[in-house]
Amino acid sequence: MVATEAATLVLGALISLSTASNAQAQSSDYFSGFYGGFEGGAISYNTQITFDGVDDPAGRGGAGYGAFFGHNHTFEKLLVGAELLFNLASDPDPYTFDPAVVGFAELDLRRGASFGLDVHAGYPITEKFLLCGSVGYSANKQSVRIDGVPLDRFAGGAAAEEFGAFQFGTGLEVAIHPKLGIRVSFRSLAGHDLNVTDFGTIPTDASLTRFDVEPSQQQFFAGLMFRF
Repeated sequence: MVATEAATLVLGALISLSTASNAQAQSSDYFSGFYGGFEGGAISYNTQITFDGVDDPAGRGGAGYGAFFGHNHTFEKLLVGAELLFNLASDPDPYTFDPAVVGFAELDLRRGASFGLDVHAGYPITEKFLLCGSVGYSANKQSVRIDGVPLDRFAGGAAAEEFGAFQFGTGLEVAIHPKLGIRVSFRSLAGHDLNVTDFGTIPTDASLTRFDVEPSQQQFFAGLMFRF
């Protein structure tokens, strides 16, 4: 009887260990390997505009969508990976000003395509939930227009049509199937490359000598992920 009970206990322990091992393997399988998908959501534009050293913080809302492709590798409980991102976004409403003060009525920041590369690390807080953080860099298309006229026409070609931005983010991934998942993410991008120090022939009575645009945006996206 004692031997039978001992054997039963040993068998039960082996089954428990096997189940735990399989669960750990499945947990790794949910998040490791190649993946891709689509995402979209809201964008908050918090561009800083400076006229001759006077700050004018300007905030606008918009929407964006895009695609991503990446690879993850699991080291025991820690997951690390890299991801390529592409997205498009709507243009925010024009920023309006008093022409008597700055010399023009509207300033447009037209947002184009964005390409980025992130590296990230994550930790599975449960078998199917992964919490992660990321850091990366993106190249963004963006043009500045004053009363409908591109800024480079005023600045003799000095206005940049592209700017680089560092991006930081965090997110939560949920595995709903070994090959399918969903995620929510937040990214913050900040660039400082759209600066014009001399307007040259800009038609303004305000006699502005310096005009800086520091693009900044926050993305709140949700996405659908496919694992390969």
